[in-house]
Amino acid sequence: MGIQTLDEEKALSRFQGLMKSEHWLATYIKDLLSAHDLSAGIDFGTAEQLLSAEKEQFDKDLAVARRMLRVYGRQVTGDAQAAQAGN
Repeated sequence: MGIQTLDEEKALSRFQGLMKSEHWLATYIKDLLSAHDLSAGIDFGTAEQLLSAEKEQFDKDLAVARRMLRVYGRQVTGDAQAAQAGN
């Protein structure tokens, strides 16, 4: 099994799409670039701290989503079924 590489044009296109998204990786990359700009460089410790902060935020958001699903889950699925029936 070989390592796949993207050509530069395809990689740039995918990167631009990612940066426009709300994906956690886009936020992490922006934070990395900001840290790099502020200190004219970046080390693995800083990258690790930023990734840890991103994971903490993800875990908090996931906990909120799970609570919302637990509280409003039946209502959401009922609304979705009603919307499908109306189409």
